[in-house]
Amino acid sequence: MIKTALLLLTLTTLSIAQVLGDPVSLTQRTFASKTVDTQNIILSDVQLQQLIKSSQQPIDSKLYRVYVAKNGDKTAGYGVLMNKKVRTKTAVALYLIGTDSKIKSIEIVAFNEPMEYLPTATWLNVFDNKNAANTLKLNQDIPTTTGATLSARAITDGARAALALLDIVKP
Repeated sequence: MIKTALLLLTLTTLSIAQVLGDPVSLTQRTFASKTVDTQNIILSDVQLQQLIKSSQQPIDSKLYRVYVAKNGDKTAGYGVLMNKKVRTKTAVALYLIGTDSKIKSIEIVAFNEPMEYLPTATWLNVFDNKNAANTLKLNQDIPTTTGATLSARAITDGARAALALLDIVKP
């Protein structure tokens, strides 16, 4: 009975979510890598406090997934998966970050809000080549986007968190 309820809940959630991309293939394509290793990272309490301080925002999760793009033994880049609440539902973004700690691109891989709140690709390109030294705050070095301000805030907060996470636990 419980298994059936969980299965129905999972199927309902998946049917509602707008899945827009596969993190492994997006990471592989961005870095032209031969392989992508998936690493689940569980932060310690100390690391969580570092992440909160570095990203300048409240963080409630200790569990993250990082994709490491490789060509042989050499790391080509990273994909950091971040799940952020937009209004009442979540967006999942993949922050593709080079070994130079600069954002190469951001891909929205799942979006549970109405699609009209999805930021445009042009707006997402504003993050290209930004790093942790940039402010990465709306209305400062990141412009807002008409009709998707809450989505823009979630994506911007996620960028700061993704860069800070890699700085703390770079695989």
